[in-house]
Amino acid sequence: MNSHTSKIFRLRSLILVALALAVLMARPQPLPAQTDACALVKAGDVAALLGGTPVSKSTPQGGACTWTGAVAGHKLLILTYKKTGVPSEAAFMGAQKGMQAEENAKMIDEAGIGDKAFSSTTSFGAVFVLLKHGRLLQVQYWTGSQGTSQDVDALRPVVHKAAAAF
Repeated sequence: MNSHTSKIFRLRSLILVALALAVLMARPQPLPAQTDACALVKAGDVAALLGGTPVSKSTPQGGACTWTGAVAGHKLLILTYKKTGVPSEAAFMGAQKGMQAEENAKMIDEAGIGDKAFSSTTSFGAVFVLLKHGRLLQVQYWTGSQGTSQDVDALRPVVHKAAAAF
């Protein structure tokens, strides 16, 4: 290869690299996901579950939020999980297995919530666990007694709101 051909080859390579970088940089970037668990829903979103005007309390890092209202013994917990070395998919599968092992739990897969989701009745109420863009979210509705399908149904719209903001 002579020097002229070599220069053309390098120039073309440089142009291709520059174009590739321009395409990558020009792609629309997704909006940052909300990581403060209390910001995922509003008091009005959880009022039907908890009664009155619910109030929230967040952990210092914002990864967990507890909502309480006028109905004694009822609370809503929203938990976001930071990457800790365990892949989110593995944590999701572990939560599924744990729920399947719980006595009296009725677990069902949930379509249209995140990338993957399931709900279940539990000994304390109802729970949803979902994966969205490689992140794990858990929403627990504590009623103080064995959960019912009505608890899961009541929690579902709140989970949809939380998942949309997550």
